This record gives sequence, structure tokens and C-alpha cells, in this order.
Amino acid sequence: MSASPVLVLDIDGVVSLAQPGAPAPWYASLKEDWGLSHDEELAPEFFLTPEFDAVLRGRLDLYAALQPYLDSKGLGDRLEEFVAYWFEKDAAIDREVLAMADAWRQRTGGRCFAATNQEHHRLAYLRDTVGLGEHFDEMVYSAALGVCKPDRVFFTNAQVRMGVAAAQSILFVDDKAANVDGARMCGWRAMLYRGPESLTKALAQWG
Repeated sequence: MSASPVLVLDIDGVVSLAQPGAPAPWYASLKEDWGLSHDEELAPEFFLTPEFDAVLRGRLDLYAALQPYLDSKGLGDRLEEFVAYWFEKDAAIDREVLAMADAWRQRTGGRCFAATNQEHHRLAYLRDTVGLGEHFDEMVYSAALGVCKPDRVFFTNAQVRMGVAAAQSILFVDDKAANVDGARMCGWRAMLYRGPESLTKALAQWG
């Protein structure tokens, strides 16, 4: 177990900036490209369902969950094409944040992890195809842990997975207040992400 400083970053909203509510969400041209409305169809009929929750927790494969939905829209024969479209559009990476994390790790000798609600396929895409794996000691995620943020068990399991003995040696950065609160309840230091400037100030004092 390690007591050296540990930096833990959320992905969507901190490292990747195409999430719902962002200035340029990944589905900005979804209606034009696929004939699907994110807010009226895709979100309520797929992303906000128990099936997708099971996907995020690693209990159901993404493709198995998505196939019936696309079938219902007459798009069943384009499953892999749709996933590729989604993953590519949903990888608007903030290289400035990654550079700050890399510099912090080099300066302090500390370790850097991602802690994110992700299913297996998109996590692998972000880690291997996009190259995020090069910037983290490990990408810890909900489908592998079997539980999502902000559940307390996510943070306790993640801490074990990261091999961190002292919760207070962790600085966790997330754009959702519920996740920050959940981390703090487990003894982690945590900050609500307000953009690169907020991270710059925090990292200057951490480690």
C-alpha cells in the first residue's frame, strides 16, 4: 500500500468535454446524422433506463443492451457503426488537463488514476484508442467495480484497487457535487472541478 500523493480525475466533465450539458455535447449533430433526438429519444429511452445502469455496473454488455433499442428505431443493422460514431464524438479530450496531470506526476512522483462511471467498451476505447491509458497508472471504472459513483462502495473499492492505504493521500477531482461529496464521506480529499484554472491552483498545492 502507498502513502505517497495520489491524484484521481473523473473522465466525463474533466478530461473529456462532450458530455450532456457541455457547450458541444457529443450528440450535437445526432438528429441530423442518425435521425435520433438525444433529449427526446436516446436519453430517456436508453441512457436513463435500468438496462443502461446495468451496463455501467458491468452486469449487461453494451451491445446486448443497445441492439434491441436500435432495432426499435430501424437501425439494428448499424449497431457497430452507431457505437463507433458515439465513441468518436464523445472523446473531446482536454489535453491541457492531461498535461497538468502529467506535469504533477513528474514533479511529485505521485500516482495518477482515473475514476469514472464507464462501461467496458468505451473505457477500452478511451484507454487504448484515444490513448488516455498513457496518462494514468490505471483507469478505475464502474463496470469493473460493479458499482457507480457516488455510491460509497465505488470509492472504497477504488481505493483498494489503487492500492492506497491512507484516504487523505488522495485528491479527487470531479465535476459533479454528488461525486465529490461521496468521495469526502470516504475520507478522500475532493474538489469540485470548475475548469483548468481550478485544477492548476489545486495541483500547485498538492504533493
